Amino acid sequence: MFTIIISEKGGAERRETFDRNEINVGRVQGNDLMLPKGNVSKHHARLLFRDGRFIVTDLKSTNGTYVNGRKISQATIVREGDKIYIGDFVLRLETGQVVVANDAVAADDAAGRATSPRISTRDAGASAPPPPDAPTGAPPPPAPMMGSLSSPPLGPPVSPVHRMQEQQSAVSHFPLERDPDSESAPGIQPPGLPRVPGPPRVPQPDGKPRVATAMFGAAAAPAPARALPRPTSQQAIYRKALIALVDRVIDAASALALDLSVLVEEPMAERIEAAARDQATAMRGDGEAPESVDIESLAQDALRELVGIGPLGPLLEDDQVDELHVPRPDCVLAVRDGHVSVIEPSFTSEEALSRVVTRLAHQSGQPARAGEVVVDRRLADGARMTAVAPPLASGWAVTIRKQVRAELALDDHVRAGVMSRSMALLLEGCVSAHANVLVVGSGAGVTSSMVAALAFASGAGERLVLLADSDEIHVAHAFVTRVMLGDPAVSGEEVVRVASRLRPDRLVVSSLTGPLAAATVDVISEGSQGVIAGLSAPSLRHALARLAAQLGLARTGTSLDVAREAIAESFDLALEVVRTVDGRLRVTRLAELAGSDAAGVIVRDLFQSSADGTGDAGFVATGATPRFLHDFAARGVKLDPAIFKRR
Repeated sequence: MFTIIISEKGGAERRETFDRNEINVGRVQGNDLMLPKGNVSKHHARLLFRDGRFIVTDLKSTNGTYVNGRKISQATIVREGDKIYIGDFVLRLETGQVVVANDAVAADDAAGRATSPRISTRDAGASAPPPPDAPTGAPPPPAPMMGSLSSPPLGPPVSPVHRMQEQQSAVSHFPLERDPDSESAPGIQPPGLPRVPGPPRVPQPDGKPRVATAMFGAAAAPAPARALPRPTSQQAIYRKALIALVDRVIDAASALALDLSVLVEEPMAERIEAAARDQATAMRGDGEAPESVDIESLAQDALRELVGIGPLGPLLEDDQVDELHVPRPDCVLAVRDGHVSVIEPSFTSEEALSRVVTRLAHQSGQPARAGEVVVDRRLADGARMTAVAPPLASGWAVTIRKQVRAELALDDHVRAGVMSRSMALLLEGCVSAHANVLVVGSGAGVTSSMVAALAFASGAGERLVLLADSDEIHVAHAFVTRVMLGDPAVSGEEVVRVASRLRPDRLVVSSLTGPLAAATVDVISEGSQGVIAGLSAPSLRHALARLAAQLGLARTGTSLDVAREAIAESFDLALEVVRTVDGRLRVTRLAELAGSDAAGVIVRDLFQSSADGTGDAGFVATGATPRFLHDFAARGVKLDPAIFKRR
């Protein structure tokens, strides 16, 4: 038995309970769940409960079915807390058991939760013994990246370049190992393999392939190396035809004296587009493009690579993509919510990838220099591109970290299982009392999402000053002043001091790095309150050690003991946030900074992530009562002490 919670746009929320394994959803009578709205198809979607997991399938509806904002094209696993969008309706599942993708992912997730709660080395309030401080993380995609980018247009809206950019590449989302309605699903992983492929095997200087690994937060558990799926026979045929077409067009461009190594202007783009269509048609006649290959798509993919930025174009415009990685021209990877997808088609050659890097560098305003082997550029909208060229590497390799806009409130995080209701009440109290909060995490959008949620929880009439180097954090308040970081003419330390002189009700710092950290601690010591700051680190222990070191480097002569005391006195509360193996955010620690001693900053855990239960049961109070409750009461903010009781 399970329950579907139905929320209608502009309407009330209702609950429907079912005791069957298959639910049909649609607009007309005869469906198990009827959603009577014009933007819902007669037979819109089907929800299955099979082998301990929920699977949603779109029934070729007119407006499509979306899971967590992403349109699905085939059967897709959903879990409790996921949002299924059908027309004006949002569906959420509720059941007494945890739904996982498969046994392998379940084991990884359980192991990750088992290692996540960590007691401070000097916990004055909790009685549980301290587990290991730094458990090994699960291997995520090959490189951490963040941000978002839209490539500047190369011509007027009706140009072939614009038409080329509007075409979407074939992206494999790996939504399910096997469609439950089909005995054979070509191109999809066979049963038994994990739903999320692991990192690729990257060639090393010694010639032996190794699997790229990295720390991915304290709650992640080690996972075995998993090979990326081989391309299907149809994908191999299409790639061969695409390589042949690009070679033909390049030969034609050389004969027409067209330079493809720079940004292609509109008249040249039109000539190349015409050449691509002509050559694709000729290939069909010569037998180089079989009937199974769509020559229109072939011409568009060739045009995208020859005059644009290849398969990266649609991905940079996709808000769901957090990171891009190109370890070699024939392998393009996209990361969505911690999951890796293989993109087809990829680049046709090393030269094609080199041309795209040159174009992206040119668009950034800093063209690539002759002989430059490390091309590191800040692209439009804050995305960061790092490319390595031969001879420093065996071949061109590119990483793009997109900036991720975080716009979720604390209540959204509670519903998504990121934290418990008691933890949210404490955070709301801290925001109302203008306490100083430190958010610690690593990975794309981890700290920014929580920093944005805390800033959004502040009063609508407050004046906020937001320090960020991009539009990664969006706060929907009327009185927000955004101060951009990263200007080489103004130091980060000076930016913080200028921001504090604006006398805001709240200062929000997206990332404490270098002198920025020391300046933030200084303005807090001078009386600034309500500071919300993010710091990239794999754990709270690492963050406090890094912060103390930054203070010591920025203030010559400052000892570590003095730096630790300054940190402990500056921040009232600290959060440790991780991204779990299934791509979800989770608060693993919520702790009070209770002073310092010779060994370091004293941390008293108030809440921890638990390996048992879902929802609120997935988090436990340690039983420690924070010392700042009396101070909050003096400011007119009262919190119920019962939320801190151990249950």
